[in-house]
Amino acid sequence: MTAPSTSDTTGASTRWLRRPRPRQDPSARLVCLPHAGGTASAYSPWIARLPARVELIGVQYPGRQDRLAEPLMSSVTQIADAVAPALAPYADRPLFLFGHSMGSLVAYEVAVRMEAGQGPDPAGLFVSGQFAPQRSAPPKEALDNATVEAEARQSGWTDPAVFEHPELRELVLPALLADVRASLTYHRDEPVRLRSPIAAYGGQGDSGDVSGDLAAWGELTSGSAVWRAFDGDHFYLRAREADLVADIVSRMSDWGEPPVGHH
Repeated sequence: MTAPSTSDTTGASTRWLRRPRPRQDPSARLVCLPHAGGTASAYSPWIARLPARVELIGVQYPGRQDRLAEPLMSSVTQIADAVAPALAPYADRPLFLFGHSMGSLVAYEVAVRMEAGQGPDPAGLFVSGQFAPQRSAPPKEALDNATVEAEARQSGWTDPAVFEHPELRELVLPALLADVRASLTYHRDEPVRLRSPIAAYGGQGDSGDVSGDLAAWGELTSGSAVWRAFDGDHFYLRAREADLVADIVSRMSDWGEPPVGHH
């Protein structure tokens, strides 16, 4: 990955990253990547649960909220290609990545790019509500909007109200469909094994083989790996927010400085 110029990086950071409570001299930063149809502001409540020394950065995908007029992206790798350089100005402190659902895939791809680039490795990767890349299969059918919407409804990846309220549907559905399409078409024949440690989280009532899906993330790191299932469904993290953030903070403390990589 070619290092971006300072002006390019600053512009990308402003577009992609939201810092609801900037810290003057943080000891670490937690970068949060939303689920399909989600927004950076979904993570703002976490600030009250994080130590004062940890700065939260929310990633804002195009086509929603203050980026509503921008073109949508329907590829996980395309999003990661933009997010990774946008984080460069904040890599002077340990960067931890957290993603939920589609955000887990984007976080993993960002970690791949960081480890292959010029800067430090991520200090750790937290993934949630998503099976590991090596357990995905290429889509076998054309993903028209009707197919993608049906999958979004059945999967429980978003609030059903999105589909029932005309105003909400018009506002949210385009971004949701783009994100779900990105998740459904994401595939790596040979996933890259990271050096960064990985913690995988999920809801016990989510669809699929939850324990197997979470444990499989451990195959993607040469560092430490752990997984934990909470009570709840795909969006367990809403009801279990306090427990989840406490676990993340504990791991951040355990993992400390990022592993030795390219510096």
